[in-house]
Amino acid sequence: MFNWGYALIGFGIGWLGGSASANNKIRGEQNQGSQSLIGLAVLAFLIFSGAHGIEWFFMGLVEVFAGIVVGIKMNK
Repeated sequence: MFNWGYALIGFGIGWLGGSASANNKIRGEQNQGSQSLIGLAVLAFLIFSGAHGIEWFFMGLVEVFAGIVVGIKMNK
């Protein structure tokens, strides 16, 4: 069974990462603190996903990647 709340968390983490990355490129800033925190959140989310099975790990990758793409596109 697919959990929409779980998917929203993965998408949100990806969206934050994508929007922060695109925003830093536009402004020319290098905010390593926020990028490190978001990277840690992505890693924790993928480890949590993988704890429920390999198929959920891959689903977590898809959710985070979709959020990253949307975050980057929204900031262009």
